[in-house]
Amino acid sequence: MPDLYDNWAELSAAETAGVDYQIRSASPAGATWASIAIHGGGIEIGSGEMAREVAGTRMRYYELDGMKPIDNGDLHITSTNYDEPGALAMVTASRRCLSFHGYVGTDGEPTTALGGLDAQLVARVHRNLTAAGFTVTNAPSEIAGTNPANICNIGPHGGVQLEMSRTLRRSFFPGDDWSRPVRESGARTETFYRYATAVKAAYGGQALVSMGTINVSRYALIPAPSADIDMKMTVGTDRYASGGSQFLALVGRYADASNAYLARLEFNTGRAVNLTLRKRLAGTETLLGITYPTGLTHSPGTRFALRFQIAGSTLRAKAWLAEGIEPTAWQQEVTDTSLTAAGSLGARSILSSSTTGTLPVIASWAELSTPGGGQTFAVARAVNGVTKPHAAGAPVRLAHPAIASL
Repeated sequence: MPDLYDNWAELSAAETAGVDYQIRSASPAGATWASIAIHGGGIEIGSGEMAREVAGTRMRYYELDGMKPIDNGDLHITSTNYDEPGALAMVTASRRCLSFHGYVGTDGEPTTALGGLDAQLVARVHRNLTAAGFTVTNAPSEIAGTNPANICNIGPHGGVQLEMSRTLRRSFFPGDDWSRPVRESGARTETFYRYATAVKAAYGGQALVSMGTINVSRYALIPAPSADIDMKMTVGTDRYASGGSQFLALVGRYADASNAYLARLEFNTGRAVNLTLRKRLAGTETLLGITYPTGLTHSPGTRFALRFQIAGSTLRAKAWLAEGIEPTAWQQEVTDTSLTAAGSLGARSILSSSTTGTLPVIASWAELSTPGGGQTFAVARAVNGVTKPHAAGAPVRLAHPAIASL
């Protein structure tokens, strides 16, 4: 049926802000993507909650929240006509846009119909949702989101329009109860967080690891430039631990699956987050030092920062909420001389052999960085054999440089 209002001026003149609708928005410092729901609240239920979760603290967020006790559909303005100034300004200023919507779909089929003009991002979202176990189709023409005037497409790269079926959106809330009190309580299902995690993985090079079997290590590795490393990543999973723990670890001095150092986070069935330093030597894994209880609480979608440093024979690690401030002190520090070669560095994901519940569990890894700066290496001076640490990139000067003839 046609919209009651053709544009924002008509809607805002006839409806009462704070009673019939509200605009929710946030623009974190440095954010370059937008996650929007112009038919949020009671208009297309579940779209606003998903847009907010995907945005987190890394994307701009916008939602028109329909608050009417009935007839929230009256607040629907089609995407090509939606011209609320704040939304236009946000999307225009964003490099990329994810626009969440709801459609009826086929009863009992939790489906996402994808569209939009950002073909590259559409493909990434499609791939990630499919890998996470969701059914994805190409949106039919009437909801394809390919009109350049569609608000999701007014930024420099176009956008992605995610049309989520009614069955899918109901599954985001416990007992399929999508009433406003339940939505406002913050209660969400694992399906909700798994969906959000899959979409967020399209942002900024985030990688998903699908753990569909228990007690199987999954590594992602690159050659290490030095035996000494200082690396940080943000990590999380899309489900609570059930029956047994979930283990995500940064890996250093990896020679093979049987020989490596690990800085490991454990998400246990009590939702606690524990940090340990470990070594695998000739296939046997050993705890180095103690198990450190971080005091953090695991939940689906919550992201943690994990930092791992190896300097000579000293191993250090710390963990904190990704949205928080890095602790000054190392939480774990041990000495071990078993492994000395550079090998590879990277990440390892594994589920306990006692894990129960629905599989796969999706681990997400993102934002690999080297906060400690350059590696160090030994400079051997040929005359006297003295060695000393030398930061990568620092100049090397010779006492008696050679003179080249011109």
